[in-house]
Amino acid sequence: MRPEWSPHFIILLLIVAATNGFPLEEKFDGLFRAEPPHCSKTPIVRAQTSQNAMSSMARGMQMQFSIGLHTAVCFRLFEDTRLASSSMNGVEEEDAGNQTSLLHTIRLEKLEHHHPITQRYTFGIPEVHASCICECDATASTCTAESHQFTACPESSDPKSDESTSCYRTFFPNQTPIGCSEDDSPKLCCDVRFKPYRNMTFLAVKLEQPTTYATFVYAAYDFVNGYWVEKDKTTIRSQLDGGTQDRHLDSQRRISLAVTAGGRASHQLETGMYFSRTSNGGETEELRMQPLNEITDNNFDRLGWYRMDDTGHFHVNNGVVKMDDIHKAKVKNCKEQTYRSILAANNYMPNHFNLTKPLEVIKPWIQSARIFDSSSRQAIVTHAEGTNLQISIHLDDDVDSQNLVFFHNASRIRDFSGSIIVDSKSNRLFNLTVYDASGKIDGSVKMSTGFGSDTIHSFTAYVSNLHAANRSMIIPLPAIVGPGSRTICLRADSMADIDSICKVIEYFESPLEIDLVEGKWHEMIGTCPTCNQVTFNGMMKFLNPAHWVKGISSLGDGVMVVTDIVVYFLVLVILYLLITKIIIPVTVKVIIPLCECWICPCFAVCCRGVCGGSSSSSKSKKKSSEKRRKEREERRSDRKEKRDRSRSASPERHETLARFYGDPSEDYYRDSRYI
Repeated sequence: MRPEWSPHFIILLLIVAATNGFPLEEKFDGLFRAEPPHCSKTPIVRAQTSQNAMSSMARGMQMQFSIGLHTAVCFRLFEDTRLASSSMNGVEEEDAGNQTSLLHTIRLEKLEHHHPITQRYTFGIPEVHASCICECDATASTCTAESHQFTACPESSDPKSDESTSCYRTFFPNQTPIGCSEDDSPKLCCDVRFKPYRNMTFLAVKLEQPTTYATFVYAAYDFVNGYWVEKDKTTIRSQLDGGTQDRHLDSQRRISLAVTAGGRASHQLETGMYFSRTSNGGETEELRMQPLNEITDNNFDRLGWYRMDDTGHFHVNNGVVKMDDIHKAKVKNCKEQTYRSILAANNYMPNHFNLTKPLEVIKPWIQSARIFDSSSRQAIVTHAEGTNLQISIHLDDDVDSQNLVFFHNASRIRDFSGSIIVDSKSNRLFNLTVYDASGKIDGSVKMSTGFGSDTIHSFTAYVSNLHAANRSMIIPLPAIVGPGSRTICLRADSMADIDSICKVIEYFESPLEIDLVEGKWHEMIGTCPTCNQVTFNGMMKFLNPAHWVKGISSLGDGVMVVTDIVVYFLVLVILYLLITKIIIPVTVKVIIPLCECWICPCFAVCCRGVCGGSSSSSKSKKKSSEKRRKEREERRSDRKEKRDRSRSASPERHETLARFYGDPSEDYYRDSRYI
């Protein structure tokens, strides 16, 4: 049994090890017991070793076999075949007490593709905001082609402005004169600002054809006092693209390993552009694949058109020239400064970008895909599955072939669960989870849900743990495994077919993932206090008769203009009559007296004398005016009678140059002067 350590005991051992000056390996030696890997069942071919041309004898022995990813091959070298033992799990047989050999294990740990990087640049996802102004007057200086076409925005003097923001200007003449006069030719001027969305940055790289490397782990174990003890260990990385690679495994250089790929790996990333999200410290995440510009491209339908320059500032690649091609705007109402704006591009915010999943999620055969070094010159793709490699083991000593014995562990499985899925990338997979399993697991897919139906596909899965464990894995399936539930049976390699575990597995299919992001017009309102103001030149333009007939190109247009003039003239005449005949008289006779009454300080007296009502006031005024008129007429008649009487009674006047003053009725000279 494996020892069970209490947490307090482990902490105590760590404290004791830290207080002593032993090396780190010695501090943890014995704390965690060594354990050999699960040894797989492998067919072995004994081969003859070629003879040295300088010697007449052929020394050593050679064995050939196949090894798969994450599987191990185990063998022993015995000095005496009588001492051979097949115990692999720490339980010795009675005749194995004198065993002196070690257990040698070779495990294919990794299968990697090392891709060289030939291009790289940093880009962001732009967050776009467009602000526009509309000017009805085509001659206004607030919006001109010189200031807004093929130019960048002027640098802001505001110290609070964001340095990461880049801005470009666009100009749109000959807009629809909505909100302006029909003769106007409105123009629209826009400032389009970009800034990195949430300050996220990405590193774009171009991967070329890879070099394939296989990583082997050799370890030698000895079984001492009921526990495995690791005696030797070596990690070997071998290139598979060239010829056969020979490496010595053990420290005594007795065992050598030769690896032959037998062809390229079953899966490989295509040459092209990939990208990875970067953190503030420069670390990169998993590689992702999405339509991406190369460093010399400038396609606005792909990622990478919003880049970082050498100074650390973001910019639209060739944005001064290209901005008029991708930014579109049109006026909705020029007077109200309302407009619509759209960007003829992909991969920008808001609501116009979807970040794809990492390669290890969308491609089941990839375990990890990352940029390796800090200089971003290599990318490593680690395989989760791969083809078998041809391995040759050469023993340099004179060892009898009967003394070289290969071993394998027994396989087991208690139960399993899973489902058949077709993902959004049309990968047909068996999502399998095994319970208390170890070693080699064989599976068969039936045609239907019946346990006795025909087998249409078989597969093999490996659980590399020496002790039984629960593991989840992805098993590729062929297209012949069509829609619908069906029976799948699993059994351990050492189990009989009749002992297979069979279950009806459900089938699920996801629709194809089509990332279509449609562009939408955004309605916004601009701010321009100086636009569309009434000026003296604008008023004189409408008073100019030449402006009235401007644009007449046919008889119909002339008739419409004459009709408009006649209608305007009639409206003016009606307005004049209305003012002079109705509004003014009513104001004089009704409104003014009411206002005088309202402002009268002595309300009671005023109301009795003046504001006693409109009818009584008018009657009293008529009576008083009649009375005064009669008195004036009586005085005139009296004066006339007196004058007549005086003329008849007075002597004749002398013809002198004296002036006569006074009333004609008074018969005297005021002054007499002779010349």
